[in-house]
Amino acid sequence: MPDIVIPGVNSGLNTDKIVSKLMELERIPLKRKEDERDTYESEKTIWQDLSQNISKLQDTAKGLYGANNPFNERIAESSNEKVITAVASRNAVEQEKEITVLQKASADRFLSDSMDKEFDAPSGSYEFAVGDEEISFNFRGGTLERLADRINSRGRDMLRAQVIKDSPDTSVLLIESTKEGYENKLEFKEGSALEFAIASGILKRTDSSLRIIPPLAAAGSTGVEAISGKETLIKPGAAGSFPIDPPVIDNGKLLVEFKVTINDLEQQKWVPPTPPPGPEKPNPGNLSFKGVYIENADSIVKLPSWEKPQPPEKIENLEVFSSGSEGTKRNFPSLRDTASVQTISLKLSQLGGKIDSIIFQNNNTYKEITISEIKIYDPDARGEWEPARPIAQAANSRLMIDGIEISRKSNTIEDLIPGVTLTLKGENEEAVTLNITPDREQIKDKIINFVGSYNRLQADLGILTTNDGAIISELDYFTEEETKTAKERIGYFQGDSTLIQMKSRLQMLMMEPYSTTSSDSIRMLSQIGISTNSSGYGSGVNNSKLRGYIEINEDELDAALDVNIQTVKDLFGRDSDGDLIIDSGAAYKTQEYSKPFTGTNGIISYRISSLDSRIDRTERDIANYELKMIDKEAELKNKYATMEGNLNSMRQSSNSINSLNNNN
Repeated sequence: MPDIVIPGVNSGLNTDKIVSKLMELERIPLKRKEDERDTYESEKTIWQDLSQNISKLQDTAKGLYGANNPFNERIAESSNEKVITAVASRNAVEQEKEITVLQKASADRFLSDSMDKEFDAPSGSYEFAVGDEEISFNFRGGTLERLADRINSRGRDMLRAQVIKDSPDTSVLLIESTKEGYENKLEFKEGSALEFAIASGILKRTDSSLRIIPPLAAAGSTGVEAISGKETLIKPGAAGSFPIDPPVIDNGKLLVEFKVTINDLEQQKWVPPTPPPGPEKPNPGNLSFKGVYIENADSIVKLPSWEKPQPPEKIENLEVFSSGSEGTKRNFPSLRDTASVQTISLKLSQLGGKIDSIIFQNNNTYKEITISEIKIYDPDARGEWEPARPIAQAANSRLMIDGIEISRKSNTIEDLIPGVTLTLKGENEEAVTLNITPDREQIKDKIINFVGSYNRLQADLGILTTNDGAIISELDYFTEEETKTAKERIGYFQGDSTLIQMKSRLQMLMMEPYSTTSSDSIRMLSQIGISTNSSGYGSGVNNSKLRGYIEINEDELDAALDVNIQTVKDLFGRDSDGDLIIDSGAAYKTQEYSKPFTGTNGIISYRISSLDSRIDRTERDIANYELKMIDKEAELKNKYATMEGNLNSMRQSSNSINSLNNNN
């Protein structure tokens, strides 16, 4: 209500000040209510912050034993990431693999001849194929740039083209498939596409040199047996050759290739011979004369001393195949000692540029070898036409793992090692070591986060339940704002048995023994470097080490993770009764114990709800009292305005009487 003003009237009394002072007295109960509300608000904020820190501890605890616990995470480390990189999933098994990348998968990339700027691609219906998929479009004719744009717009992410100026006045067209693998060859279909490819010099006629060598006739061979008309069995000790008539002369691109399978024979147990009995001695005979009987003595045979023979030597020699005569002999690559089918391939140029036979010599004692699919061919040949200027050609990736040659049509391989995705980056004759191991760094980080959350909650509980200011000065990781807030809250819940009990119980959970599956000798966190004194006390008493905080000795933790990661996992969470539900461990017990404090119906939620009710009730009391204050202030101002009016009337009457007396 606005102040009451009487123009021209001045009683000489400061009624506004009097009313203000009286209202200050009237507002004392209101101020008490406002302070009470602020106290409730502060207490609510403290409980909310405490609930947040308890929830954070629960989250970090659950992260150590729940479905997404880091103990199941795997990482794949390659000894040469320029050759192979790998990503391991949680399903990967801890193991070590030796992998040799023989060949990366590639896609077709063809270059045209150099053409001047006057060259125009003819109009027509252009049809291409990449593997089993076809691409077609109509082209009105025009420059190479227009054709490249048309290919790119209709290529469906399988085919693309680019015009490159190889000189100021000429250009070349690069056309390429985006799909790797031998099955995804780029093909120019009959019609405009093929005619353009021939005219631009992308394709040329194939110089076919394919020769299939029947493995049935092995000239001058012993111990050789034909199998089903397609394979030849070379028995141990067999030697001979497969003639190639007429001989094949290299054109610069030919390969000699055949498939081989090794079968290990059962090794017979060697039984040494017995010593020879020696020559059979004749009967010495006898005679008698005049009643005298004479028996002849046995013959004497001197036998040489007996030496036990050594067992026959076991021979293993995987250099079986060669070509050429003795003076110009060139060996094919050595066979691999594996039962799987292996492909032997060699450029004809590496065999001297000419071949008239494939020679074999199986010196192995207990291995028989099957050979099939002998052929000499040009790998670039594609029927009647072949690329004239290939930059790269469609090929599968080839790699060796566990002595087995593997082929895939992509450089990304997901089905070779369960749970591991391989990416081939390069080729190398040396094997790359791939280690699939637990992600120990992630495990360590999760443990550090759990310990950090635990220590922060213990600090909060200590600040709220004690009046010892030293507890704040010991927390050197607090920011200035956190230190200021802690000083305001010191001892706020001193004597609260619930929080005091929680602080003590959490400390005990970090010190209790827990059973493990792999080692009964390690049952406590302190044995893996996690304790209230992992760094040692030193000289004197350190009060901060007595407040329930825990420390991590990283060297001890690293050693535990290296030696027995399962034990570390069990210490934080373990299924002790085999029902597939975690029911033991420090992290599990911490999360279970703190559950009643958080959640919709938790202890802290109940206390916050109670404070909300008090705050609402106090807010209503404050609002009602403020209305009373408005009415009270209006009442006082009215009273003092009336009083001032009466005083002014009396003063005017007194002045009139005094003026009359003076006039008389």
